[in-house]
Amino acid sequence: MPEARISWRGFTMNRRTVAMVEAAEQLYHSKFAILQGSYNAGGVDASAGTHDGGGAVDVDVRTKSAAQRVAVVKALRQVGFAAWLRTPAQGNWPYHVHAIAVGDKDLSRGAAIQVVEYHRKRNGLANRGPDDGPPGYYGMTWELYLKAHPPKEPVPDSTISLAAMEYARTHDAMTGVWGADRARVIAWAAHPRVGAITKAETVPAAGVPWHLHFQRVIRKVQLHFKLEVTGIFNTAVAGVMKRYGYKIVA
Repeated sequence: MPEARISWRGFTMNRRTVAMVEAAEQLYHSKFAILQGSYNAGGVDASAGTHDGGGAVDVDVRTKSAAQRVAVVKALRQVGFAAWLRTPAQGNWPYHVHAIAVGDKDLSRGAAIQVVEYHRKRNGLANRGPDDGPPGYYGMTWELYLKAHPPKEPVPDSTISLAAMEYARTHDAMTGVWGADRARVIAWAAHPRVGAITKAETVPAAGVPWHLHFQRVIRKVQLHFKLEVTGIFNTAVAGVMKRYGYKIVA
């Protein structure tokens, strides 16, 4: 199955290639200036068809130092690109880094040949010269990189709105901000570190409206933390949740 194509920073690429470039940018600690993307048949004669399919990207390094240029190549290789620094002495082009995503399903014939040359530690040019980039990454692929560096889980939303809690106290809908915030408060109350309610009490009993159930949960929270029992999510309850890392807003 072909890779899913998207438009990214004004260039057509596939999602796998974009994810790889973004990972390389994180390693380099700065965004790249893209000169050419993928699926660019006939776009640049000097590319020799390597950008006709997917997995290809050129990064502009004209204004970078020699060390920075090597660092760009290294970052791209680290995430699974066959990447080389291209210089004006090698052809009719400016300083740039040419990169082909190893294992891309949409590689053009020319790009696939360059990957083979990369694995043979060559420069991917017509002269078939020795590789002139940082060694040690010839066996890397995007999948191997992801296995060694799994994406971090997104940080859960820990913001609670006092206005939403006031609305949730008298309304049953679970949509909107009040529904989401109410669900966070109830889940927090049932967390083992809190223990104000049991897991079974995270949902109302049959026939009990959500707003009444929420009031009962808040009463149990107030009893648990020895607060004034009102059934209202007030500043005292908010103060307790702050101690657990929650952010309380108006």
